[in-house]
Amino acid sequence: MAFIDFKAIEGSAFETPSLASAGFAPVHATTEAEDLSPFEWRVVELAKEDGRSTLAPRRKRGWFARLIFGPQPPSRELANERLEALRRLAVHAWHDGYLLPVSAIKDAVRMGYTELQAGRVIDRIVEQRLLRKGAAA
Repeated sequence: MAFIDFKAIEGSAFETPSLASAGFAPVHATTEAEDLSPFEWRVVELAKEDGRSTLAPRRKRGWFARLIFGPQPPSRELANERLEALRRLAVHAWHDGYLLPVSAIKDAVRMGYTELQAGRVIDRIVEQRLLRKGAAA
């Protein structure tokens, strides 16, 4: 796995103009304590590249499959269970928007995130999807 410098997050590509600049007002104001850390937002940003296949449990390759296909590729799962729950929530949101399964939100809440934080992650991802779709049109 490649080294990722998480200290250089200030200039990340995830910081783009928001819908607030287009005339949409936020539904709720948040305090600094309720917001996610820059490291957690980086995990959300990196989840954009993950496919739905990363959500399925991994099976080990048998000796014959390793002989034919080579060694098993590295897992996309994170070692930290809390961050993995956030990554799973983000992958669902990147692919499904607001139509993600409730179990993804429940898993994130069970791992220590508040419903408000999970909602902010989903809202921000949907906003990014809309901005990206608008730029493509």
